Amino acid sequence: MAKDKKKKRNKLKTFLSLAAIFIACFLIYAASSDLMMTMKLKDEITSSEEMINSLENQKDDLSKEKQNLENPEYVKRFARGKYMVSKPGEQVFKLPAKNNDDDD
Repeated sequence: MAKDKKKKRNKLKTFLSLAAIFIACFLIYAASSDLMMTMKLKDEITSSEEMINSLENQKDDLSKEKQNLENPEYVKRFARGKYMVSKPGEQVFKLPAKNNDDDD
């Protein structure tokens, strides 16, 4: 009878030990997956914030350009410089660039 009790006790201890190990492994797995998800989300937040800053800078540049394009004098200078628009009776000359790498 004493041996049966010891065997039952040993089986119970073995079962509880295996259950504790299984639960510990499960908790470690759950914690590590949560940690990985947190790290991934932090990376996404950082990249999203960088994109937002870039887009805000681009928005500022475009609003400045819009203000400039509402100024008729700026539009005249821009058209004359970039698109070689001339006044009546003027001739436009395009001078070669200083470097010889650009063969237009």
